[in-house]
Amino acid sequence: MFEYKIEQINTAKTKPPKIEAQLTALGQAGWELVSVVPDFDGEHILKAFLKRRTGATA
Repeated sequence: MFEYKIEQINTAKTKPPKIEAQLTALGQAGWELVSVVPDFDGEHILKAFLKRRTGATA
C-alpha cells in the first residue's frame, strides 16, 4: 500500500536551495517524488506529488 502527499512549492518566494532541501528532507523521510506540475490557479506555484510505501502490504 502507498500513502500519498501533495506539497505546494512557491517558486517566487522560495530560493532553489531551500526547495532542494525541502525535497531532500521528504526523501529522507521515505517519500518518493512522483511528479511536479504547475498549479494554474496561482502564479509561480508548483505541486509536487509524492508517495511512500506504508507498512501494510496487499
